[in-house]
Amino acid sequence: MQARRVAIKCLYEGTDISTNVASFFKSFSVREVLSGEADSAEITLQDREELWQGDWFPERGAEMEVTLHIDDWEGESDNRDLPLGKFEVDEITNSGPPNEAKIKLISIPSESNLRGVEKTRAWEKVKLSQILKDVADGAGMESYFDAEDDPVMERAEQSEQTDLSFLQKLCKDAGLALKVTDKKIVVFDIAKYEQAEPVMTITKGLQNVLSFDCRTTIRNVYKACHVKYKHSKKDQLIEYTFTDPNKKTGQTLQVNEKVADVKEAEKLAKKKLHEKNLEETSVSLTMMGNFALLASNVVTLVGFHQYDGKYLIKQSTHDISGGYTTKVELRRIIDGY
Repeated sequence: MQARRVAIKCLYEGTDISTNVASFFKSFSVREVLSGEADSAEITLQDREELWQGDWFPERGAEMEVTLHIDDWEGESDNRDLPLGKFEVDEITNSGPPNEAKIKLISIPSESNLRGVEKTRAWEKVKLSQILKDVADGAGMESYFDAEDDPVMERAEQSEQTDLSFLQKLCKDAGLALKVTDKKIVVFDIAKYEQAEPVMTITKGLQNVLSFDCRTTIRNVYKACHVKYKHSKKDQLIEYTFTDPNKKTGQTLQVNEKVADVKEAEKLAKKKLHEKNLEETSVSLTMMGNFALLASNVVTLVGFHQYDGKYLIKQSTHDISGGYTTKVELRRIIDGY
C-alpha cells in the first residue's frame, strides 16, 4: 500500500505560489473548529536563502487561499482536494540558525474590525438574523443564518464590545453557534448537525487510530431542568420540569427566564439541559490523515466499550510533517432532547 502523499496548494493574493511553498516546505497545520473560535493555520518553511525574510516576505493581512491535495489514497489512483478556504496572514516569524519562516494564518479578516474594535450600539424588536446581517455588512462580509428558530430581540445592546464577542453572546443565549470562515459569518443550530448521518465508523483495532483519550465527567452535568417564570402583568406562574430519561441520579438545573406558556417552557428546559450536558462524554483521537474528519461532521465509534456511540466533531487539526495525521476532538451526541 502506497503512502498518502499530501501537497499544499496556495494562492497568495490570487497568485499561485504552490511551487514556491513546496520547494521550502517543512510542515503545515490547520485547525478548524465547530464554533466560538476562528479557524487558523501555520506553514513552516526552511529559508536557507533568506527569501522568506527578504523578497518573498509575506505582508500581514494578505489573503491566502489554501487547499490540501492528496494522491494515491490507500494505493488507489484517487486524487482529491480539500479546500480549506480563505485566510489572512496574521503573523510572520523568522528565526535561525538554521533559517526558518513560520507564517500564521487566521480566518477572520483583519480589516473587518470584527475582533479589534469595541462598539456601542443597540437594536430593538429585531430578529437575530437581522443583527447578524447588520454586523456582517458593516464588516464587509457575508452572513448566513442556518436555524429554524429566529428569535426576536426586544432589545439587544452592544456596550463597548467587539462585534465578535457581541454576536457570540447573543448566539449562546439563543442556544445557537457562531463560526467565522471564508469571509462569512455563520450562525447555525448545532442540533441540526447532530442529526446528520455519520460520515464514517471508526473501529478501534481496524481503523488507523494512532492514539486515543476518552473522558467522562459528572461535573456540571444535570439529570433534569426546571423552568419557572411568573408573569407580573398576568399574575400567572408557568413551570415545567424535563428529566433526562437516560439518567437515574443527578441534580436539577434551575432556570428563571421569560416564557409565554408551558410549551415554550418545555422547549427551554430541553435546550438548557442539552447545553449543560454537552461535554459529559468526550473523546480525542489521532488518526492517519482523513479528509472526512472535519468539524461539524458526525462519526460513530465502535470497540471503545463504554464510549461507543455517535459523536460530533467539534475540532479538527490536520498536520503534515513527514506524514499526514488528523486529530479530532469529539463529544458524544445527546439522544432524546
